[in-house]
Amino acid sequence: MSTLANEDDGWLDQVRGGDFASIPHAPTWLQSARLAHLLNGYATSIDVGLGNLHGWANKRADEAARIGSWRGTALELWLCLFYEHRRWRHFGCQPEGQDRELVARLWRQLRGELQIAGDNECAIILVQIAAGSAKMR
Repeated sequence: MSTLANEDDGWLDQVRGGDFASIPHAPTWLQSARLAHLLNGYATSIDVGLGNLHGWANKRADEAARIGSWRGTALELWLCLFYEHRRWRHFGCQPEGQDRELVARLWRQLRGELQIAGDNECAIILVQIAAGSAKMR
């Protein structure tokens, strides 16, 4: 069983089906990680033309820390969430204080952007989720 596995799979199954309204408003760190890792951020970043995720996501995180808000499309915000979870996993801990609030703000912005994303962007996200799931098998 994956370390990200949990009995609360219902909403994730709905997200895999394109129901982004099912994403929790105030997730636990584990729920946030589980959503972030529905797609392979490294591969997705290359697939959508953003290049190396490391450099791109670090610039976004630096900007968010400076201005207190994240910017980007729903897919870009998802990639940022993926990378933040990878970053904190490498640190071996969860973010606290301002760092935790910045990731929470990212979640809220991602959730909001997913509610208004166009059909094309939603289709791209769902293709990337399916590609990530296929690689996990």
